[in-house]
Amino acid sequence: MRTLRQQHGEAGSALIELALSMLVFLTLLFGIIDVGRALFAYDWVSNAARLGSRFMMVRGKNCTLLTGGCPATGTGPGSDIYNYITGPTVATGVINPANVTVNAYCYVTDTIATPPPCAAGAEVWVQVVYQFQFLSPLLPRQSWNMTSASERVVQN
Repeated sequence: MRTLRQQHGEAGSALIELALSMLVFLTLLFGIIDVGRALFAYDWVSNAARLGSRFMMVRGKNCTLLTGGCPATGTGPGSDIYNYITGPTVATGVINPANVTVNAYCYVTDTIATPPPCAAGAEVWVQVVYQFQFLSPLLPRQSWNMTSASERVVQN
């Protein structure tokens, strides 16, 4: 005995409808996840720049090269400021420390101060760049550079 659907040639149409609806649903779901991750990463980048400038402001006049680099001059892996920003205290959640770039400078009267430490009254500037990777399978493996900078004055 054949059902009414089979008589009218509709066998398998439910499977096609399910596949189309799942495509729309999963696209929406991955989009929501990626947007949430991007918002988290953007918030992290701005907060990391603020925390980095505070780190340099507090330690600027007393920094030493004993721990791999003065926060006022060292910006790559191994420097105090880079280790602080990419460390477990600041880099949490979905942040990949390998995708973080930190630029930090100490300005004294509009010129970059090269010898540590930064004197009291000098301005410290920290820029954090994070290369965000999308998870969505529909997008090619593209990345988005998120950048934030913060500037403060070294305290006594």
